[in-house]
Amino acid sequence: MPVNLHLVCGSDDYLAEQQARAIVDATVPTAERVLGLEILDGRVDTKDAAVAVIRQCLESVQTAGFFGGGKLVWLRNATFLNPQSRPGDSEDVKARVAELVTLLKGGLPAGQRLLITAVSVARNTAFFKACQATGEVSDFGSGEKPWDQEKLARERLDGLLQDAGLEMPEEVRDRFLQRVGTSTRLLAVELEKLRTYRGKAPGAVTAEDVDAIASVGREAMAWDLTDALGDRDPARLVAALRRLEAQDENAIGLVTMAERRIREMLILRQAIDQRWLQVRDSDRGVFCQWGDPLPEEADRMLQSLPKDPRKTAPFILRRTSAQAKRYTLQELRRARHLLIELRERLVSSSAPPDILLETTLLRIIGLHPAIAAAR
Repeated sequence: MPVNLHLVCGSDDYLAEQQARAIVDATVPTAERVLGLEILDGRVDTKDAAVAVIRQCLESVQTAGFFGGGKLVWLRNATFLNPQSRPGDSEDVKARVAELVTLLKGGLPAGQRLLITAVSVARNTAFFKACQATGEVSDFGSGEKPWDQEKLARERLDGLLQDAGLEMPEEVRDRFLQRVGTSTRLLAVELEKLRTYRGKAPGAVTAEDVDAIASVGREAMAWDLTDALGDRDPARLVAALRRLEAQDENAIGLVTMAERRIREMLILRQAIDQRWLQVRDSDRGVFCQWGDPLPEEADRMLQSLPKDPRKTAPFILRRTSAQAKRYTLQELRRARHLLIELRERLVSSSAPPDILLETTLLRIIGLHPAIAAAR
């Protein structure tokens, strides 16, 4: 039986839009879209606008198309479907959404089809459950943890590279993802730029190609800072701080990012010292392997952490483990103490936050990277 109700939602707007377009293409032939496709703009900011567009949607799906034929109604970018945010928290809006739920549960009129797209939809609502029960839901995620976003971006990069007709070695993929970020839309745009830049040049995309043409995203700037900290590279660290400060990034937020990287390295440094984790350089880059099996105490300790490092995406583990080897366990403990002190000074001192932050991070790096790498 053909599906006449589609919900496409999730934070990855590129994939969600692709899916919505595919549904339209499969449902309404191009020649019939003038009469067979009705698009309603669900991007609203006020309670009254939300109520109005829901009412219009209800009327549209219950009104036959011209000449008595069916049609597809696309409620696009519905911003009111999360009851925890405005205008979705309005009682009037909730009441109208409940009317829509009743209609969906009872089934759409013969020949009528409904497509709803939205970034944020609460998964525990009656609306979401009604769509699951009576239609087809395409959920492209919402609120994943940073490491989940990185893992998904890496998986999607394979298909995007194939679509763009490009090849990219593993280490160049790492560099590309760190520079561009995890947004599928941005990945697709930057790959198209790389394809145009390279033209018909033979061979795979190089790190030099990525540095020459790929834009540095806001997320990548944060990675630049924490990677410079991990690599003990003072010049890169200062440059990354300057870029982030130019964007008016909050100093406390930057401290939080630095603390997170130090905490990750501290755990991995301890694992390396205890021989739970083997890390060595190889012809293909950094090689990492957890002991199998691990001692019971190690297994217990790693499982008790908020995020078990054994579940970290391989390319992130390789990067962070190599950085952990640049510090001793004592240096990382001292770094954590310095960052705790810095957080207190940022809220109690009259000194400029950027000066306090830069001075502390340079104290943590300490040795010149060439000396640190020789340890």
